[in-house]
Amino acid sequence: MPLSRVGMERMEKAAAFLAPFKIDMVYTSTLSRSIESGRAVARVQALDIGLDPAFDEVAFGLWEGLSFDEIRERYPKELALWTADPGAHPPPQGESFRDAQARSMNRLRQIMDEHRERSVAVVAHAGILRIMIFSLLGMRLSRLFRIGQDYGCINIVDIYEDSRPMVNLLNFTYY
Repeated sequence: MPLSRVGMERMEKAAAFLAPFKIDMVYTSTLSRSIESGRAVARVQALDIGLDPAFDEVAFGLWEGLSFDEIRERYPKELALWTADPGAHPPPQGESFRDAQARSMNRLRQIMDEHRERSVAVVAHAGILRIMIFSLLGMRLSRLFRIGQDYGCINIVDIYEDSRPMVNLLNFTYY
């Protein structure tokens, strides 16, 4: 689904907030909303975007396209397990958070090596962003939903020479 008008306005405001920061590269997932969002960020930096499927949202299997209420009605047992520990219980026929963690973090580590001492923006989805933040901080995926990731939010994580991450901004919205 493409970004709504409101979604695009939010991303343009996020891009305006980021404009004073020097960003050297923008990577996005291959899904349309991330591509549109990434283009908004890249445009103010006069950059192209790099599409990367490693940053695609977690595949929710049989839950794809369903509302939360529909999932609760059709898959109450599976939802209860997933809600209790999303790291250990993937949606039916869906991707586990551990698999999503492996694919996104492998690529993020490559990007960190390729762009040492440079600023990179990753424009992705709430699930993948949470997974990457938790992974960088060494936190358990079972607690993944203890942080918010609103649409169009900005997270700033500095990675120091010893690969030590410092979260300086989390779930900031500029709208």
